[in-house]
Amino acid sequence: MILITGFALSLSAQDCQGFVPTTVNSVLEYNHLNAKGKIESSHKSILKEIVNNAGALIFKTQNTYFDDKGKEVYKSDFEYICKDGVISFNLSNMFDQSMMSQYQTMEMKVESDKMEIPAVLTAGQKLNDGTATITILNQGVKMMTMNMTVTNRKVEAVENVTVPAGTFPCYKITYDVETKVMFKVQVKAVDWYSMNVGLIKSESYDKNGKLTGSTELKSYSK
Repeated sequence: MILITGFALSLSAQDCQGFVPTTVNSVLEYNHLNAKGKIESSHKSILKEIVNNAGALIFKTQNTYFDDKGKEVYKSDFEYICKDGVISFNLSNMFDQSMMSQYQTMEMKVESDKMEIPAVLTAGQKLNDGTATITILNQGVKMMTMNMTVTNRKVEAVENVTVPAGTFPCYKITYDVETKVMFKVQVKAVDWYSMNVGLIKSESYDKNGKLTGSTELKSYSK
C-alpha cells in the first residue's frame, strides 16, 4: 500500500480517514460462517504500518487465517491505499483465502483492478467494478487460472449492524461476483463497512437468493 510507526495521525492522515483502521497495531478478528451459522474458519488482520508515498497513504496489514479448530493455515499481506479521500485495494484480495492457502508454496502471478470506496458515501451511489486474474505456476508450468469479476456495486443504505464485536454504523454495499476456476460460480454479496474500522459484516447468496455464507467481526482493538 516515509514509514510512520507508533502512528499519530498527521494532517494528511486525517484527510485520509476512511474504511480502514488508522492506528498502527489495530487488530480486527473475524469469524467465517457457513449457511447454517456454524464457524468454518477465522482470520486476524493487524495494521502493521502506514507508509506515506507521494501523497498517498498505504496501510499495510498482516492477515493470519485459521481453520475451524483454530490452527493457523495461511498468512498473507494486504495493502489499502488512501489518496484524495478514496480508499482502494486489489480485487484479488477478495479470492477465498482458504483456497489460496493450497497454493502458497507455488508461484502466483496476479493481475487485478482496484476496488474503490470513497470516504463520502450516500445511499444509491454507484461504485466501480473490476476484474482480477490469478495464475498458479509450479516450476514455471501453469497449473491453474482463477478469474473474478465484480459488477453492480452500489451503496444501498446506511444502517446499524450488530456483530459479536458490537454495534456499528455502517454503509451497506451490494454487488455481484462471478468466479471461474474449474467452473463458473455466480453469487450476490453484501458488505457492511464502518468508518475508521473497515469491514464489519459480509454475506453471500446464490442465484436463488439463498444464503451461502457470511463473515462477522468478532473483535476489534486499537
